[in-house]
Amino acid sequence: MNLPLDDNDKRKLIELAYLGEWLINAHHDPEHQDDAARAALQQVLADAGRTEGVGKDVETGDYYLDEAWTERLYNHYIADYDDHVFWDELTERMAQRDLGRERDVPTDEINRDDDLLALRPLEDVYRREFENNGIDHLEIGDNRP
Repeated sequence: MNLPLDDNDKRKLIELAYLGEWLINAHHDPEHQDDAARAALQQVLADAGRTEGVGKDVETGDYYLDEAWTERLYNHYIADYDDHVFWDELTERMAQRDLGRERDVPTDEINRDDDLLALRPLEDVYRREFENNGIDHLEIGDNRP
Protein backbone atom coordinates (compact mmCIF):
# COMPACT_ATOMS: atom_id res chain seq x y z
CA MET A 1 0.00 0.00 0.00
CA ASN A 2 1.36 3.37 -0.95
CA LEU A 3 -0.27 6.29 0.82
CA PRO A 4 0.67 9.83 -0.17
CA LEU A 5 0.73 11.44 3.29
CA ASP A 6 1.89 14.84 4.40
CA ASP A 7 3.82 15.09 7.68
CA ASN A 8 0.68 15.66 9.78
CA ASP A 9 -1.10 12.70 8.20
CA LYS A 10 1.98 10.54 8.71
CA ARG A 11 2.17 11.47 12.41
CA LYS A 12 -1.55 10.72 12.85
CA LEU A 13 -1.14 7.32 11.15
CA ILE A 14 1.78 6.54 13.47
CA GLU A 15 -0.33 7.48 16.47
CA LEU A 16 -3.26 5.37 15.28
CA ALA A 17 -0.99 2.37 14.73
CA TYR A 18 0.64 2.84 18.15
CA LEU A 19 -2.70 3.20 19.93
CA GLY A 20 -4.19 0.23 18.07
CA GLU A 21 -1.26 -1.99 18.97
CA TRP A 22 -1.43 -0.74 22.55
CA LEU A 23 -5.14 -1.60 22.77
CA ILE A 24 -4.47 -5.12 21.50
CA ASN A 25 -1.31 -5.91 23.48
CA ALA A 26 -0.96 -3.68 26.55
CA HIS A 27 -3.02 -5.92 28.83
CA HIS A 28 -1.26 -9.14 27.82
CA ASP A 29 1.94 -10.67 29.12
CA PRO A 30 4.81 -10.68 26.58
CA GLU A 31 4.24 -14.36 25.74
CA HIS A 32 0.60 -13.66 24.82
CA GLN A 33 1.13 -10.65 22.54
CA ASP A 34 -0.50 -10.39 19.14
CA ASP A 35 2.57 -10.63 16.91
CA ALA A 36 0.68 -9.43 13.82
CA ALA A 37 -0.32 -6.21 15.58
CA ARG A 38 3.25 -5.68 16.76
CA ALA A 39 4.58 -6.34 13.25
CA ALA A 40 2.08 -3.90 11.72
CA LEU A 41 3.20 -1.16 14.12
CA GLN A 42 6.83 -1.92 13.36
CA GLN A 43 6.10 -1.63 9.63
CA VAL A 44 4.38 1.74 10.05
CA LEU A 45 7.29 3.01 12.15
CA ALA A 46 9.85 1.67 9.68
CA ASP A 47 8.04 3.36 6.81
CA ALA A 48 7.91 6.63 8.75
CA GLY A 49 11.36 7.51 7.50
CA ARG A 50 13.00 10.30 9.42
CA THR A 51 9.90 11.35 11.34
CA GLU A 52 10.87 13.22 14.48
CA GLY A 53 10.16 11.12 17.57
CA VAL A 54 10.61 7.75 15.86
CA GLY A 55 13.79 5.88 16.73
CA LYS A 56 15.36 2.50 16.14
CA ASP A 57 16.95 0.38 18.86
CA VAL A 58 20.43 -0.56 17.65
CA GLU A 59 20.47 -3.83 19.64
CA THR A 60 17.05 -5.23 18.73
CA GLY A 61 16.38 -3.39 15.48
CA ASP A 62 12.91 -2.51 16.76
CA TYR A 63 11.42 0.89 16.05
CA TYR A 64 9.89 2.94 18.85
CA LEU A 65 8.32 6.29 19.67
CA ASP A 66 10.31 8.52 21.97
CA GLU A 67 9.23 9.03 25.57
CA ALA A 68 7.74 12.50 25.01
CA TRP A 69 5.49 11.18 22.26
CA THR A 70 4.33 8.10 24.19
CA GLU A 71 3.68 10.19 27.32
CA ARG A 72 1.58 12.61 25.29
CA LEU A 73 -0.41 9.72 23.79
CA TYR A 74 -0.87 8.20 27.22
CA ASN A 75 -2.03 11.45 28.80
CA HIS A 76 -4.21 12.50 25.89
CA TYR A 77 -5.84 9.19 24.90
CA ILE A 78 -4.98 6.15 26.99
CA ALA A 79 -5.65 7.54 30.48
CA ASP A 80 -8.98 8.99 29.30
CA TYR A 81 -9.92 5.68 27.65
CA ASP A 82 -9.04 3.70 30.78
CA ASP A 83 -11.05 6.05 32.95
CA HIS A 84 -14.17 5.81 30.78
CA VAL A 85 -13.94 2.02 30.48
CA PHE A 86 -13.52 1.64 34.25
CA TRP A 87 -16.62 3.70 35.13
CA ASP A 88 -18.74 2.24 32.32
CA GLU A 89 -17.85 -1.35 33.23
CA LEU A 90 -18.34 -0.75 36.96
CA THR A 91 -21.73 0.86 36.32
CA GLU A 92 -22.90 -1.91 34.00
CA ARG A 93 -21.68 -4.74 36.22
CA MET A 94 -23.20 -3.28 39.37
CA ALA A 95 -26.54 -2.87 37.58
CA GLN A 96 -26.38 -6.45 36.27
CA ARG A 97 -25.60 -7.71 39.75
CA ASP A 98 -28.54 -5.82 41.24
CA LEU A 99 -30.96 -6.99 38.56
CA GLY A 100 -29.79 -10.57 39.10
CA ARG A 101 -30.42 -10.21 42.84
CA GLU A 102 -33.85 -8.69 42.16
CA ARG A 103 -34.75 -11.64 39.93
CA ASP A 104 -32.97 -14.16 42.16
CA VAL A 105 -30.78 -15.38 39.28
CA PRO A 106 -27.00 -15.42 38.82
CA THR A 107 -25.53 -12.26 37.30
CA ASP A 108 -24.35 -14.14 34.22
CA GLU A 109 -27.98 -14.92 33.38
CA ILE A 110 -28.67 -11.22 32.87
CA ASN A 111 -28.42 -10.49 29.15
CA ARG A 112 -27.60 -6.87 28.43
CA ASP A 113 -29.49 -6.85 25.12
CA ASP A 114 -32.60 -8.60 26.44
CA ASP A 115 -32.66 -6.76 29.77
CA LEU A 116 -31.63 -3.29 28.65
CA LEU A 117 -34.90 -1.62 29.71
CA ALA A 118 -34.56 -3.04 33.23
CA LEU A 119 -30.83 -2.25 33.43
CA ARG A 120 -30.97 1.40 32.34
CA PRO A 121 -32.61 2.80 35.51
CA LEU A 122 -30.15 0.86 37.69
CA GLU A 123 -27.24 2.12 35.61
CA ASP A 124 -28.52 5.69 35.94
CA VAL A 125 -28.47 5.37 39.73
CA TYR A 126 -24.87 4.12 39.72
CA ARG A 127 -23.78 6.65 37.11
CA ARG A 128 -25.08 9.53 39.24
CA GLU A 129 -23.53 8.05 42.37
CA PHE A 130 -20.12 7.64 40.74
CA GLU A 131 -20.24 11.10 39.18
CA ASN A 132 -20.99 12.64 42.58
CA ASN A 133 -18.87 10.46 44.87
CA GLY A 134 -16.49 8.31 42.83
CA ILE A 135 -15.84 5.13 44.79
CA ASP A 136 -16.06 6.82 48.23
CA HIS A 137 -19.34 5.07 49.11
CA LEU A 138 -18.42 1.61 47.79
CA GLU A 139 -17.92 -1.04 50.46
CA ILE A 140 -16.87 -4.68 50.20
CA GLY A 141 -18.46 -7.41 52.32
CA ASP A 142 -18.33 -6.57 56.01
CA ASN A 143 -16.81 -3.13 55.37
CA ARG A 144 -13.20 -4.13 56.01
CA PRO A 145 -10.64 -1.43 55.22
